Amino acid sequence: MSSLSSFNGTQTNESGMKVAEDAGIDLLHYVKMVRRRKWTIILSTIIFFAIGLVTVYFSTPIYSATAKIKADPIQPNATSSDQYMMNSMVFLFYETQYEIIQSRKVAENVVEKLDLVSSFKESQRLAEYEYEDTFIDNFKAWFKEILDLPVVEKEELSDSDISTLLADSIRSQLIVDGGTQSQIINIAFESPDPNYAAKVVNSVANAYVAFGLQTRLERIEETSEWLSEQLAKLKERLQESEQRLKLFRENSGLVDSTQQQRLASSQLTSLNSELIKAQTRLSQAEELYFQVQKQSGDYESLGPVLDSSSVRDLVREESTLANKVKELSERYGEKHPKMIAARSELVAAKLNLSKEINKIVDNIEKEYRLAQTQVKNIRQLIDDTKQQMQSYQGDNFELTRLEREVENNRMIYESFLGKLMETDVSGNYDGSNVSIIDEATVPKYPIKPRVPLILIASILAGVIVGLTTALLKELMTNTFITPDHTEDKLGLPSLGITPLVKRAKNKVAPERQYIEDSRTTFAESINTIRTGIMFSNIGEPPKTILITSTSGSEGKTTLAINLAVAFSQLDKTLLLELDLRKPTVSKKLGLKVTKGVSDIIVGDALLEDAIAKVEGVDNLDVLTCGTIPPNPMEIIASQAFLSLLDTLKDTYSHIVIDSPPTLPVSDSCLLAKIVDCSIVAVRAESTKEKMAKEAIHRLEKVGAKINGTVLTQASEQKMSYYGEHYYQDSYYGFEKG
Repeated sequence: MSSLSSFNGTQTNESGMKVAEDAGIDLLHYVKMVRRRKWTIILSTIIFFAIGLVTVYFSTPIYSATAKIKADPIQPNATSSDQYMMNSMVFLFYETQYEIIQSRKVAENVVEKLDLVSSFKESQRLAEYEYEDTFIDNFKAWFKEILDLPVVEKEELSDSDISTLLADSIRSQLIVDGGTQSQIINIAFESPDPNYAAKVVNSVANAYVAFGLQTRLERIEETSEWLSEQLAKLKERLQESEQRLKLFRENSGLVDSTQQQRLASSQLTSLNSELIKAQTRLSQAEELYFQVQKQSGDYESLGPVLDSSSVRDLVREESTLANKVKELSERYGEKHPKMIAARSELVAAKLNLSKEINKIVDNIEKEYRLAQTQVKNIRQLIDDTKQQMQSYQGDNFELTRLEREVENNRMIYESFLGKLMETDVSGNYDGSNVSIIDEATVPKYPIKPRVPLILIASILAGVIVGLTTALLKELMTNTFITPDHTEDKLGLPSLGITPLVKRAKNKVAPERQYIEDSRTTFAESINTIRTGIMFSNIGEPPKTILITSTSGSEGKTTLAINLAVAFSQLDKTLLLELDLRKPTVSKKLGLKVTKGVSDIIVGDALLEDAIAKVEGVDNLDVLTCGTIPPNPMEIIASQAFLSLLDTLKDTYSHIVIDSPPTLPVSDSCLLAKIVDCSIVAVRAESTKEKMAKEAIHRLEKVGAKINGTVLTQASEQKMSYYGEHYYQDSYYGFEKG
């Protein structure tokens, strides 16, 4: 079945519509939109794809040659301080190298190495030879001569200018990257000539390596030269300070402040040590001396006396002689010679013992006096030494200053000398921190244009533009495509549609679709509209039905004819043509009657003579316009017309009136006031929303009873894009053949 009316749709699809409304974003709506606008999207895609093909075809192939180099942030044979500085600045190293590789200096070295200036001049000469005295050049010369314009001679570029231009061109096509996660730097160059691209990349890599080595050697030479100059000045300064120190020593008699200070300190330390020892000895001697003074003659108990071996021998001898005298006194008398001799020996022994003890006591006193003298002398030496050190202090300060000056000058001189020797060693080493890992080879395949990418991008762009255009068209659509659209936009029930039937020689005209076959999808659509009209007032179905439209060519006459045929299937029906300005019913139905409504009103014909029959339709009569009147409005507004209409109502069960469009003339507004119901025909994809609303507004303003709208000339296929329920290719009892 080609279409379903809103009446049937609300009955059969009510639950489904509610589910769709509650679904939020309706993806199916956008899918249907794509189907509706598929040709727009396809056309846009084809256009952009063609643009992509043209772009690919006319694009010049670009080749890219790449070389890999390794760049170590630390220079070979670098000093420890230089290595420390390089490690601290390694995060800036690679960015600096990128700038060096893309510098004008490196590019100009490449231009010079490849002799690009000569090649450029040769190409320019050939180009001038090929295009000399062309039509365009002759025309320019003639035009300037006519206008008397000054001839501006082109200034020839110098070799330096050409070199700069070529260097800038190379720099603009260089691509340098890498060095973030490794020490590898990639150098790429793009050119339409693959051989030229490889040569330039390799030349850039070699020029970069040479530039780094040359820069390092120049820096070393400059450093060495500066160090040599500074070393000569430092040597002269050292010699002057040594000469001043020598003269001061000779004048002051001081040899070395440090040695002098060391000797004085050592001497003072030694004297202090001797003083301590002398004081210790004095303390010991003083103690013995005081013991001697306390004994007052009894010195035998003194420690030194007791420790003396001579005293012990003498005491032992005295004891022996005393025992001998005792023995002899028992045997002999006092005057016995032996007794006398023994006592003499005893007296001599005691005398010797006393002498020995006195000698020890004298030695104790002497030692005490000597210890006092030693302490006194040592203290005097210490005082003298301190005075001597104080006397030399002023001279020592000056001597120390001169010696420090000499030492500092010597240290600076030796440091610069070491730096100079390191620089000389570095200058003799010709190694570089940059090395070429992979030289560029001649590329075999171009990198541009990227045909698959361009074509895919073209297709995607075409699809996107097509979708955007389709969406804009949807948003800007102000016509009616489905019955739902008419209901939503006009606020009136949609009674159904009349399918689009294209006119052709061997096909049935749209006006005769129902007459020829009442089982077609077109006829079923008319039946649906008829059912909607009958059910609009079940208790008292409308008898007079007005068919109008917004403007002409919207299918209202076709709708009126087929609807009248459909009503004739139920009961006796009249098709009344009241479009008195542009009548077409007679022509479309092939009627030969010449009299009609206008003739009856003016009295030129009787009703029976004006009624026409349609061949093949039994219960259908047709009352055409007849003679086109000069004043259609007066005929419709006349009392005679109202009387005629009442007579027709008594004769026919259904009267279908084909009225004029509402907007161009006001006939339909006048007729809408005297009929039972009005139907507004809206042509699909043609009638503007604003015009339809204006027509309905005019009808409502006169109190017309508008039962609904009918979407005419609706494309089944296009409506199916808005919902599958709008299209079926068969219905019960008939298969589309």
